[in-house]
Order: sequence, then C-alpha cells, then structure tokens
Amino acid sequence: MFVTDKIGLIIAGCNVLTIVLVIYLFLEIVAGERSRLFIVLDKIFTPILFPLRRVAPDARFDYAPIVLALILQVVSFIAGRGNG
Repeated sequence: MFVTDKIGLIIAGCNVLTIVLVIYLFLEIVAGERSRLFIVLDKIFTPILFPLRRVAPDARFDYAPIVLALILQVVSFIAGRGNG
C-alpha cells in the first residue's frame, strides 16, 4: 500500500514509530547500554517517553514504551477509520 495522502502518511508514520519502539524495547531488555543502536534510540525516545514515565508508577519494568506503542496504534486506527 502506498502513502497517497496525509492520512496515509500519519498511519505509516505511526506504524514505523511503533516498529522502532518495539526494537527499542527489545534492546532495552536484552542488550541495554551495551548496544550502540539502543543508545541512539534512547536519545530519540527519552524526551517522548519522559511524560509517560512521570505518570507511570515505579516498577521493575518500564511500561512507558508499551503505552506509547498502544497510543500510536490507536491514532493509526482512528486515522484509518476516517479514511474509509
């Protein structure tokens, strides 16, 4: 499917960000600070995840990337419904 309009661009952007976010979460669990890719993605996602981390309770697991991925998918779904 090609991106032919603004709604398609929003949906594609949300999907790409979700995939990169899943990679970030995987690297956070498996490699952590040892991965150069994680360090780059951490610099990108930390400002985005900061508000979610402030609201989320302190836990052993960081739920903020999962919450952000869900938000991105909801935005993508809602945008897609309007494009019909």
